[in-house]
Amino acid sequence: MNDKKHKKYLIIFIVLVVCCFLYLGAKATYTSYESVVDGNAKTDIAKIKLKVNGIDVVSNNDGTLNNNVILNNITWDSTHTREGKLSPGSHGTIDLELDATGSEVAILYEFRFIDKLIDEDKLLTFSNITSSNNITRTAVDTYTGVLTLDDINNGVKPIVSVDFLFDYLDDIEGITEDNQVLDDLFEIHLHVLQYRGETITEYTG
Repeated sequence: MNDKKHKKYLIIFIVLVVCCFLYLGAKATYTSYESVVDGNAKTDIAKIKLKVNGIDVVSNNDGTLNNNVILNNITWDSTHTREGKLSPGSHGTIDLELDATGSEVAILYEFRFIDKLIDEDKLLTFSNITSSNNITRTAVDTYTGVLTLDDINNGVKPIVSVDFLFDYLDDIEGITEDNQVLDDLFEIHLHVLQYRGETITEYTG
């Protein structure tokens, strides 16, 4: 009787040992399979590219950028004012060409203007913006546009023209090659990110 119990316990023990080995073997195989899959999975991140007047303003691929746009092509209209001076009524125009050639995603871009109305230390006041592509005022000081993949593939390069006005009572030194303190006049900030189909809502305030 004792022999039968002993054999019964021995069989149960052997079955448990075999089950443990089967379980551990299956787990090791699954873990190995997971490791192989994870080790070989690779997805290339789509690149976002944008140049303003030929200058690359996107220096990373994380989809966002906040940058002070380099301004080097200001055209001044100062009627009845000595050359090299700004006076009340003087207008400045900046043309910005947006080139997204090579971008692998659609682009949403936002221009934010820091002028006399936003920062009293600035000297000029923003007056108007036009674009060869659609652009929408989305905040009190922000204008937003989109370059779709079709636009990019078809070589669309919008020209955004920004007009500023000087409306002071006293003349100040104008912008010359030796006197380009642009931050004292105004600032244009550009924010660039991937466009994912967001609705562009017009500012009505």
